[in-house]
Amino acid sequence: MILSIIAVLVMFSIIIVVHEAGHFFFAKKVGIRVEKFSLGFGPKIFSRKKGDTVYQVSILPFGGFVKMAGEDYGDKGKIEQWEYMGKSPGHRAQVIAAGSLNNLLLGVLLLVPVFMLGVPGYDGTKIGSFEEKMPVAGTGIRVGDEILEVNGKPCREWLDVLMKIKQSIDADKTADVILKVKRGGEILSFSVAPAPYREIGDKSVQEVFKLGIAPMEKIEKFNFPGAVQRAGREFGRMIYGIFMAMKMLFTRQVSAKQLTGPIGIAQWGAEIVHYGLGKFLYFMAFISINLGVINLMPFPVLDGGHLFGILVERITGVTPKQKTLEIIQYVGIVCLIFLALYVTANDVVRVLENVVRSR
Repeated sequence: MILSIIAVLVMFSIIIVVHEAGHFFFAKKVGIRVEKFSLGFGPKIFSRKKGDTVYQVSILPFGGFVKMAGEDYGDKGKIEQWEYMGKSPGHRAQVIAAGSLNNLLLGVLLLVPVFMLGVPGYDGTKIGSFEEKMPVAGTGIRVGDEILEVNGKPCREWLDVLMKIKQSIDADKTADVILKVKRGGEILSFSVAPAPYREIGDKSVQEVFKLGIAPMEKIEKFNFPGAVQRAGREFGRMIYGIFMAMKMLFTRQVSAKQLTGPIGIAQWGAEIVHYGLGKFLYFMAFISINLGVINLMPFPVLDGGHLFGILVERITGVTPKQKTLEIIQYVGIVCLIFLALYVTANDVVRVLENVVRSR
């Protein structure tokens, strides 16, 4: 229990400090005076002033911020060169983007020791096994076959295979799914009819249609140069997976109820730490990269929203009024609060259901 709590706090703290450090160092680099660097929100536990900056740790560790001089410029006449709004749009964009870019870089750096320690992964799009009593087992497809296409659509990762099979079944569960596979030097095609399967969910048993194939797994372990290359490929796969997940969410291929907030992330982190350092570092890299990508989305309050505003300013040459920014921020905060409440409610329900089932 103590190990789980420490692991979660360390994970969030490192990810947040790295993010805020990006804003901090780039602000200093372009000559902006930083008034406060805080790890966490709420009442401060302790603080120390060094130079122009107050460094503090606050009681709520799930967050943090950097306060730069001149961010609130509405009631001021002259804007000083050492203030945030006294800098060019390009310099401000560097400061805003630096936090997310730091998280992306942290994710890549964490993946290097992951692949040096060795972790289980999928062997591309190769089939590893078949589920019993499912139709795919009698079609001639073999374990080890590498799936190249599903219904004529190419597949790079196992996620592609899953998504394209799901899309085909959702469109018509009575239609065969055409799998093009590579076996040795041969390219073969197979038609597989989806079959019903009783899936036990959290609250009910429902009938779903599937083919009954599972991926081939392997332990991936490399020396340092190989781990660096593999970390780069995994970074690309994670970015691809994030955007595919967003696409599935917006096209309603997956339910918004599957969204997870800080409670769910903390619960996963607390569980994963018991499965070894490699898996915990992988999870931490995954969260850091997700934060880096999502925070760059052009939504008010997020860094991406600020970057979009700076882009508009750069194109039009008009600095937005403080009142306009406050309204946009207010709307964004309200939307973010509702989203946070929604995902937190999902997390609480999942935790309670797990507690009930464990009894």
